[in-house]
Amino acid sequence: MNKIFIPYIKWLLCTLLVALIVTSCTEDMELELEDTAPRLVVDGRISTDKQAHFVRLTSSGDYFKNEEAKAISNAQVRIDNDESTITLIEHDDFPGYYFTPDDYQGQVGVTYKLYISDVDIDKDGKKEEYEASSLLNPVAPLDSVRLEYDELYEFWKVLLYAQDPIDTKDFYSFSVAVNDSTISDRYSKLGFVDDKFFDGNYANGVWVYTLEEEDDDIKLKDGDWVRLTMGGINEDFYKFLEAIEIETGFKAPLFSGPPANVPSNISNGALGFFTAYSTSVDSVQFESIKSMSVNK
Repeated sequence: MNKIFIPYIKWLLCTLLVALIVTSCTEDMELELEDTAPRLVVDGRISTDKQAHFVRLTSSGDYFKNEEAKAISNAQVRIDNDESTITLIEHDDFPGYYFTPDDYQGQVGVTYKLYISDVDIDKDGKKEEYEASSLLNPVAPLDSVRLEYDELYEFWKVLLYAQDPIDTKDFYSFSVAVNDSTISDRYSKLGFVDDKFFDGNYANGVWVYTLEEEDDDIKLKDGDWVRLTMGGINEDFYKFLEAIEIETGFKAPLFSGPPANVPSNISNGALGFFTAYSTSVDSVQFESIKSMSVNK
């Protein structure tokens, strides 16, 4: 066969193959999936900050329905610390949010118990009850915070300076606010770490959080205050945050396992988490790269 003719034959075969694929018969398939049974979802936190803390109650929804979580109203929500019990009040303007008094403050070493009643998630006419508990652990004092710009990836590192306690297994969460605007407004944006690799040592400028102006929808300017809150969390809540990161982070579909519900400490098959934790806070004033160059 003529060598000049061979490339033409290859081109013709490729063209026929593509045409065959494009014109292959297709058939629309409609999957009829059963609705999943609704479950109570709890988001509750008690900290050592003196403020109004809240417990949010919602109902889970179907995976394939893009609907906002339904608030659960008119429930009875109580918190017990073995010395006293308070009843949380649902906010008039925020259905499903139940608040403590404004001056409520968690105490280190105390176990807080959450009780939820008068809830009928499955609408069968029978009221359900749920409970959870969390020990409020101490947290190391935060010495200072510093910001460092990463020129390669164009983001700001939040650096921590603090002494980790000796001979204790400690777990930490990290949240950031710029002026009065909280950046870590959901669990997936909380930083967290255990002290496995620095137990009993001084954290001398440890990178604990990343501020990206585009992703965090902020525009930092000279004079802004960046506030870091370090939380002393317990191991169960650490594993809860870890599971959220695994399930919501990037996965290679070929090798990743099937998705699963993250662990919960709420009884009776409910989802979510109730946690108590202590806090240590420090702030640093933002200085842009341009200002740093001028000052040098």
